[in-house]
Amino acid sequence: MRLIAAFVSLGALGLLAACGVGDDATFRYRLSFSLGINGAVRSGSSIIAVRYWTGGASWGTGKTTYSIVKGVAPVIDLGRYGTLVASMASNGEEWFRRKKQYGLTCKKPLTADSLPAKFSQEPAALANLRQGKRDLTDDSYPAFIWFPYGQPYERAQQLCPEEFPRVIGANIELQSVTIEVAPDAPLLTRLNISVPWLDEIRADQTRLGGVTTTAGIFKPRRTLMIETDDPTN
Repeated sequence: MRLIAAFVSLGALGLLAACGVGDDATFRYRLSFSLGINGAVRSGSSIIAVRYWTGGASWGTGKTTYSIVKGVAPVIDLGRYGTLVASMASNGEEWFRRKKQYGLTCKKPLTADSLPAKFSQEPAALANLRQGKRDLTDDSYPAFIWFPYGQPYERAQQLCPEEFPRVIGANIELQSVTIEVAPDAPLLTRLNISVPWLDEIRADQTRLGGVTTTAGIFKPRRTLMIETDDPTN
């Protein structure tokens, strides 16, 4: 089946869900991050929109908060080191596996629909915000996906920031991650970069429908992590 144009999350809002929500609210924000690379600083940013709404819970009475994300993930070109993406979705199992295997201290990464909770506002209030910025700390980072230079996309890894120097390069470190209100910023749903691994993902995961195994190779569903464009539309 074709991948959908955006991903829906049930109960992923944490604080926001507990506060309650109106029937329909959309919050648009800019997610940015920067890296120190051999003494220089490189940055990437993108616009993400989250629509929240409530509906009757299928398992009983009451209402449940739902969300749908549109946009693209911010990307930083690392040159000979490859590409790093601040993902809109994450693989919790991979985070747990790496944390246990390598003794990491990083917290579980958040998804794009969870990050607006850092403004401590109900979705209806978020939709009316015109300005505001938050610096994210290690308990609220998105997942970071590293695509090694010249390698097929199957070689990509979801990494914790503390792994960057060991896995990507000795002098590569996370400098900052921010989320900023951006109600009027233009929204893209397809990355406008040209890299072989992105072309491979679009062709492979559109045709094969996401996670699959070919010749014994496990392929995580990377599409929803980086862009929400639906090629069928």
